Amino acid sequence: MLIGYVIGESTTTWTTILLKEKVREGSYVVLEYDGIKALGILTSITSGSSMIDDKMGDIALLDRLANADSAKIPRFIKGKVRLLVDLTDLKRVTIPPPPLTPARTATDDELRDVYSRGTLTIGKVLGSDVEAKIDVNALTRHLAILAATGAGKSNTVAVLSTRISEMGGTVVIFDYHGEYTSLNREKVHLIEPKLNPLNLSPKEFAIMLNIRGNAHIQYRIFRRAFEALKDEIREKLASGGLDLKELNEKLPSMLTDKVEDMSKESEKKKGDSVQEVMNKIEEFFEEYGQVIDLSAPDVVDNVRRGYVNVVDLSPLDEDAMDALVSHYLRRFLVARKENKRTGGGLKFPVITVLEEAHVLLSKDDNKLTKLWASRIAREGRKFGVHLVIVSQRPKGLDENILSQMINKIILKLVEPTDKKYVLETSDNLSEDMVEQLSAFNPGEALVIGPIVRLPMIVKIDKYGGELAGRDPNLLEEWRKALDEENVQRQALEW
Repeated sequence: MLIGYVIGESTTTWTTILLKEKVREGSYVVLEYDGIKALGILTSITSGSSMIDDKMGDIALLDRLANADSAKIPRFIKGKVRLLVDLTDLKRVTIPPPPLTPARTATDDELRDVYSRGTLTIGKVLGSDVEAKIDVNALTRHLAILAATGAGKSNTVAVLSTRISEMGGTVVIFDYHGEYTSLNREKVHLIEPKLNPLNLSPKEFAIMLNIRGNAHIQYRIFRRAFEALKDEIREKLASGGLDLKELNEKLPSMLTDKVEDMSKESEKKKGDSVQEVMNKIEEFFEEYGQVIDLSAPDVVDNVRRGYVNVVDLSPLDEDAMDALVSHYLRRFLVARKENKRTGGGLKFPVITVLEEAHVLLSKDDNKLTKLWASRIAREGRKFGVHLVIVSQRPKGLDENILSQMINKIILKLVEPTDKKYVLETSDNLSEDMVEQLSAFNPGEALVIGPIVRLPMIVKIDKYGGELAGRDPNLLEEWRKALDEENVQRQALEW
């Protein structure tokens, strides 16, 4: 369908068309000229009148025009088009379109030729029935899923993860809010947030205990005590003289005893530090003792191939989350390196999904998770550990990590500093395309990077199952509470 004509100056990447038909932003258009068949995307639309421009200063004239026949007042609608590719050879456009070049809407077959050549369907190309497909292999370059609250991040993660698992792929979701525990159980493996202390480094455990990096004396005391305890437990396990259930119950006191032993070897001035470490051990086990379990397998052994593995972080505080997630990331990378070297370790690639990534990958805090996520962003591609970060606060993310997420699925973003930050950390994103993000409806997304042949605007499929994190129906929940109160009242009256 003819929608308008090229006007004004054009380049090999941008042109302007005068529209004769109403077309929404994000629509795909085709311009044919000089043997070129240019596919473009309508990035912005403006309207106005040559008679009534921003220099108009006569209010009396405006009153008369407002009361006149509106059909007699000239109006125009202009659209800015980003030229994506020459459909004749799927290479960049080399000649700008001349004025009066007709512009039409792209056909489904034309869009299908560009956007349906991937391996995994995530939705439909916006405004069409064309399947929007991504190249799963390109996830080796990592992925960021960014969006404002309520724009469809969780739905996108659910669709992407379940379809990867259906292809035989392995996904591990670090579930910040417990949203994904209700995914389709046939392909979901729920993992309790438990760690075997024998597999933890002193630094990982110290973080869980809230022993800060600058508390050097406390850390030194704890490290010595923890290493001594691990040696003792391993010796007893080797001899077969231990009951793990009983040992788990005694673990807090055994650890504090070791710390106390360290105090006897320490200088007197370290006494306060020793007491502080003992207090932190006791406080941690009182609140989060269920996380530490000597019977827990190595986290690598707890991951099922071909499943969406969900680690529920919701019972934990931020420090415990940091220690647990960083431990998983460290073990995945180490185990995949071992596999490449010896054939052992973790025998299949894994895609890790970090929800609310701005918490643990903050640009302002140097958490242990950020250290290992940075290493995976740099090295993971070679060894088969891939990172997906999900955030509603892009501006809060570490710049170096975000810039290494070469692939991006960006849903609705409104906050200007978020959009600016995303633009600055993306090589293949234009300012006009970023401005479009504010107008997206829930579930609509811009996809860029090697996972697609060209920038793509897509309507993400709706996940078929339930997500625990969906917005509550307030009226329904209020009504339910009222009904329960009425039932209780009637029971009392009887």
